[in-house]
Amino acid sequence: MFSKVPAKSIARFRCVSESIHRRPDVTEQSLTKSMSRPRLLFALEVNKDLLFFSSPQPQNPYDNSSLVATPYKRFPKYLPTRICTTLGGLVFLQKWLRKKTRVICNPVSGDYITLPKVKATGVGESYFGFDPITKQFKVLCMTWSRYGTPNTHQVLTLETGKRLWRTIQDPILPHYRSFDRICINGALYYGAYFEESQSSKIVCFDFRFEKFSFINIADEGMFRGSYKWTLFNYKGKLGAHQYSRNGELVLWVLEDAEKHKWSKSICILPPIVHNNRIVGVTGTGEIVFSPYACYLPSPYYIFFYNIQTKTCTRVHVKGFEEFKHNFTLLHTFLDFVEDTKFM
Repeated sequence: MFSKVPAKSIARFRCVSESIHRRPDVTEQSLTKSMSRPRLLFALEVNKDLLFFSSPQPQNPYDNSSLVATPYKRFPKYLPTRICTTLGGLVFLQKWLRKKTRVICNPVSGDYITLPKVKATGVGESYFGFDPITKQFKVLCMTWSRYGTPNTHQVLTLETGKRLWRTIQDPILPHYRSFDRICINGALYYGAYFEESQSSKIVCFDFRFEKFSFINIADEGMFRGSYKWTLFNYKGKLGAHQYSRNGELVLWVLEDAEKHKWSKSICILPPIVHNNRIVGVTGTGEIVFSPYACYLPSPYYIFFYNIQTKTCTRVHVKGFEEFKHNFTLLHTFLDFVEDTKFM
């Protein structure tokens, strides 16, 4: 019966049959079904509220002129609104004030947890990841030393009963994250600049073994102007792209991590996608673009560009009409998986 019910409805009715919804076979069945039908996730910042909507992700965008986004549950105003990562049906939020607040929420169920504070002195970065082998969600917090205190790198596993930060003993040279981050198949990737060697590299962290490694860039000019670079999942491989406003798109794909081998391609994009940002690449190879911000209720469009056929389709996303006269940041995420499990 539950296999025929949408994930959103399962989350709504779980209070009636909580014991059934907690069963691993029920949550696993719902997750498997959702993974075969990925969705688009939309996050809006309206009047200091963080709102989530979703719609089916087009399997063939050229047959879809419009989509309808439906809302999920609202979260309290005091939650952070800075979205760091969406992964496996969960969203990692972070707030940068005097005290850093890290929250993981489930837009479908409305559940959220606030992570315990990190006991460390210095400047840090936090990263959210998932290991598909052990099926564990983890958070990596890297803190660089200040005033002679040691560097500390800690990991928190979400599934354990008592959530504690564990210090890992894998040394890594101090560096600055210079651009995007992404988790693919249990590995975290982010671009970094190492001041000691004055070089840029891709840092890789294996969430299963909790070990660091490095990937050399293809050439010295690859990440020049690195603030414009974004990482993406290209059919299970790490991809990086640089998009200039004149319509030229440079794509790099990591073909062999052990040999540090990259492939490169250049696309000349149509004017219709200029001044939009890239939000990812679909499993069938379409690059997806969306506006940086939107004045609602003006029409909100996303664009699908096929690299092979060099064709572009504009899709109208409906469902935001209630937010009249609001200029808002609207974040779009691909391949969102609805998960009804309890946190």
